[in-house]
Amino acid sequence: MNNPKAYQPATTGTAWVLANLSLSSPYGRKVLKELQPALSQDREQLEMSLQELANLIDFCRQHPEFIQHTQAIFRKLRNIAGSVLNLHEEQVPDEIELFEIKLFAIHSCDMAALVAQSGLRLADITFDDFRPLVKLLNPDEMTISSFHLHDSYSAELKSIRHEKRQLENQILGSTERSAAEHLRQQRSELVRREKEQEYQVRSSLGQQLKPWLPALTRSMATIGHFEMLLARAVTALTWPSCRPELLGQNEPLRAVEAINPQMYEILKGQSKEFTPVTIEVIKGTTLITGANMGGKSVALMTVATNAELVRLGFFAFAVEFSMPLFDYVSLVAGDGQDQASGLSSFGAEVMQLKELAAITSQGCGFAVFDEFARSTNPYEGRRFVQALGEFLQQTGWHGIIATHYDGINLPGASCYQVIGLKNKHPAAPDSSNLRALIDNLCANMDYRLRKLDGHSEVPHDALHIATLLNADSRFLSLLKKLYD
Repeated sequence: MNNPKAYQPATTGTAWVLANLSLSSPYGRKVLKELQPALSQDREQLEMSLQELANLIDFCRQHPEFIQHTQAIFRKLRNIAGSVLNLHEEQVPDEIELFEIKLFAIHSCDMAALVAQSGLRLADITFDDFRPLVKLLNPDEMTISSFHLHDSYSAELKSIRHEKRQLENQILGSTERSAAEHLRQQRSELVRREKEQEYQVRSSLGQQLKPWLPALTRSMATIGHFEMLLARAVTALTWPSCRPELLGQNEPLRAVEAINPQMYEILKGQSKEFTPVTIEVIKGTTLITGANMGGKSVALMTVATNAELVRLGFFAFAVEFSMPLFDYVSLVAGDGQDQASGLSSFGAEVMQLKELAAITSQGCGFAVFDEFARSTNPYEGRRFVQALGEFLQQTGWHGIIATHYDGINLPGASCYQVIGLKNKHPAAPDSSNLRALIDNLCANMDYRLRKLDGHSEVPHDALHIATLLNADSRFLSLLKKLYD
């Protein structure tokens, strides 16, 4: 599962979920930055991670205050990685570094105590006991969240500071200029000796901290993984979710009432509801057909986003969700125009398909095609989609294609259709406001998927959609004649 390259999400839905995780500490953000998807051979490890996540979700559901308390500690943590590295390299720590290491130890103790008191048991999360380290950096009886090179670290340092304070009192009480100047010179010498002693103390503390370096390094990683685990739990509690079931490679991907959190929140902000997606994606080719603006892309991305998030150790956002553990989740979308390289959107699709074809022999995968060849003419576009469907059947991958092209004939393929318009004879809207027109269209659409028996079918809803969007009346009149 180790990969030196930063993971780039295949779907915008996954990128959105990752960008909105509740991560406050530098250690949690580091884990996110290094996040890599599980591969097919990592199934046992992913199952254990999902079980640990399930335990944490159940606990947080019963004790929501635990989330607030742990997040409050995460927000206090500073990054001590540089200070730890300096100590590894035998550098003498300065007071700021000692202060930050002390704070880290205090907050680690607070986190360990919080988890211990909660009764929560997580196999992969264990905290080192930093109480002796706190005592080393906080020799006073009362633990304080600041750092000071205490007199108790060195008898000579204590003596110098005492003498310096006496001189300072004499300087304040001196009335003779020459006498005051002489006292200031004496104080300057004491300041020099004080700094030398403080350096010796810091050097000694650095040596005493060296045995703690493995524990500090280990704890930074532990805290990062714990925060990431908690962020996954918070995400699962924010939207409807379920523990995904991992299946054998020949089994279909099954999603029951799956949602896309990004689209869910966008629609919620518009006082609309997301239509959950129920679908079974077989090994080979699955087709989703429907008119433009019918919701095919949203259904497609909902399934792809959930499959990708499961590989990243998240619960699926669905009532039920099961899938093989794929080595790849690949997206080929029709909006990939690359002007810098001179490629049209169709050219970009062809290049993406070429890249996908090169990895089909390297493992099992889930390939997602959103309106492949949409920018070609219908005569050629239908043939490209037909060939793509046959190609996916030959690769042994699970593939899903959303298309509005008619006449795709793929024996053995699984076919779904967006139900589409509820009213096949809609009345023209009485408003020209764009928002009102779109709301009117959404109100007249049924975005659910229905499974088809036999060949794919594409509903002919374009004319009705144009009517609902209040297209120019003269244009609609000419168009309707062509339908007669």
